[in-house]
Amino acid sequence: MIKIIIVDDQVLLRRSLGQLISIDESINVVDMVGTGRDAVHSCRMHRPDIVLMDIEMPEMNGIEALRIIKKSYPDIKIIMLTTFENTDKIIEAIVSDADGYLTKDIGCDELITTLKCVHNGMTVIHKSVKKVVMEKFNRLTEGKASYKDILTKEEIDTVNLIVEGKSNRDIATEFNYSEGTVKNKVSRIYEKLGLSDRLQLAVFAVENGMG
Repeated sequence: MIKIIIVDDQVLLRRSLGQLISIDESINVVDMVGTGRDAVHSCRMHRPDIVLMDIEMPEMNGIEALRIIKKSYPDIKIIMLTTFENTDKIIEAIVSDADGYLTKDIGCDELITTLKCVHNGMTVIHKSVKKVVMEKFNRLTEGKASYKDILTKEEIDTVNLIVEGKSNRDIATEFNYSEGTVKNKVSRIYEKLGLSDRLQLAVFAVENGMG
């Protein structure tokens, strides 16, 4: 029996998904929650095989929840299920070790097949999502990528605030995050750009015409 947790802030949608996939006798939906924070708690309580999770949610989004769950419970498989093909979110999810990335226009039979494939150790990406990823990958390998291909809009805004001399505390206030969250996000920017401190970041921003 495959134990599933469904995470989506839309009550009707998560209930509908639960009913649809429960048709298959090999699938047991053990919990349905509406925030990333609840998803982390539910994983601790139920230890599911798979989490089927939306990206845009209140309190804690799906990407943040994905990272926390993978760090604490690396054996839990996580499939991101979203309504759009946002390049930044796709890359963030893949880099954060998602086991699948699907759009919500997927059919019920295809979704059930995907759940079984991921449970058996496969990584599944919807064909429309694969197209977006390959286009970005091609730009990177051809040397045509800019910082906009590497950083999310929020990360670009963060860099611009850093260049303006804002502290992590200032940036936390700007985005309504904790100071620790901002520190982690800044570290991720350094990692993406191959930099190590704010001075190097400021030089990069100037050289690449950011702002």
